[in-house]
Amino acid sequence: MRMLATSTLAFARMIALGLAATLFTGCANTLMPTPTGFDTSGGNPFEQTPASLKSTSVKMFVAADRKTAIHDVTRGDPPSKSGVDFFTNDRSNSMQLGRATVTFTADEPGWDYLAAESRAEKRAGDPTLTMAGYEPYGALWVGVPQLDESAPGAEDATANAFTTAVDEALAASNSKDIYIFIHGFNTDFADNMALGAEMFHYLGRNGVFINYAWPSKGSVFDYSADKSTASYSTRPFRTFLTRLAKRTNVEHIHILAHSAGAPIAVEALRQLRLMHFDEPGTATRDHYKIGRLVLVAPDMDLGSFVNAVADGAMAVPERTTIYISSQDKALDISAWIGGFARLGQPLSVLTPKNIAFLHEQEGVDIVDVFMAERLLGSWLGHSYFHDDPWVSTDVLLTLRYGLLPDARGLTRDPKASVFTFPKDYPAKSAAAAAAVCKLGAATHPATAPAPAAAPATDGTIPSTADPLSRNW
Repeated sequence: MRMLATSTLAFARMIALGLAATLFTGCANTLMPTPTGFDTSGGNPFEQTPASLKSTSVKMFVAADRKTAIHDVTRGDPPSKSGVDFFTNDRSNSMQLGRATVTFTADEPGWDYLAAESRAEKRAGDPTLTMAGYEPYGALWVGVPQLDESAPGAEDATANAFTTAVDEALAASNSKDIYIFIHGFNTDFADNMALGAEMFHYLGRNGVFINYAWPSKGSVFDYSADKSTASYSTRPFRTFLTRLAKRTNVEHIHILAHSAGAPIAVEALRQLRLMHFDEPGTATRDHYKIGRLVLVAPDMDLGSFVNAVADGAMAVPERTTIYISSQDKALDISAWIGGFARLGQPLSVLTPKNIAFLHEQEGVDIVDVFMAERLLGSWLGHSYFHDDPWVSTDVLLTLRYGLLPDARGLTRDPKASVFTFPKDYPAKSAAAAAAVCKLGAATHPATAPAPAAAPATDGTIPSTADPLSRNW
């Protein structure tokens, strides 16, 4: 009987994961629904887009700690024309750097039609997004240095090529900010590129957009493996942040992390803070140029997040926004499998101590998307940051312009002390978007003081600075 019960439970979990397959993915084949605040009644996200970037294709940078399907890219072995099969789903000890091209195909060719459809509340036809090419720059070692078998000078050439390309893209833009997207569980490389492309598109194509491609297995039945791999990818991502801040002309680095990608971002910031524990949090922030951290449907153990906050992780970004939902069935399943509450679950599943701890954090906003999801969301409710027009608007206003919750049109729930979507959110967000789109610049709001820390002795970076940044 015990064996039967165990088998039944295992089967039930497999069924539950199967039902959640689509909601854990970041699949994007057609352009996301028009964000409410950026339709024709609101702000024009393309008002400040440089003429050179007004195209039916978009280029984004890629950083991936995945193995390549080609054993030695330095020999010039070409990937497929589209680059879709360039990467495998396996871990790598090196960081592959490159640039992807995603095309927008619409009923009529040309930028003007694409821009009009992108702002239409009801579209004549949804543009489709397809990964059309991938240009590899090479690899940087992030594993055990003794095992590095790259050709002499190869890493320098890779670093220089990537840095030059990023700086050229920043120079061609009206913004000197970098946006990094970290995908979630059970995702496909090409679909993640399309998802990143539509987000960058609605960011006005300003600044530089980087897809961080950690090696998800791409299978709903590999949830445990993906969670382990996400933990493995924390260190490579941390070194990547270090290199960007140190070697490029970036002014701010903003991070958008979805689902299982959230702990990668949070743990990386925690490690950076611990590496500089003897300096104020603001100094760590300035050194790494971390701007906004946006966690959407974060599939992260709540206890692990509490530990990261206690170690000073939230002192590193200018401001952190956490989106939670009572409609998120994926995180319900994740909590059931893991046995503990997830960060992105509703406050109703958290203990009073959990809630009090989250509310005590300076510079951290919690947004409950329940109202938006109840009106517009899907039954599965995990990909709301690009599927739900209200939520996508709020994410874009947060990420691109740094508006505080009340300036974005949200209201504070006096009982739960979280921000919620009022019924008149479309009008409020449209007014907010219209105002900031004309300005064309982020506000970078001042944040509350960082948690207390031991004062720095001389303001310099301690010797704990990441040794793996040597190549940049």
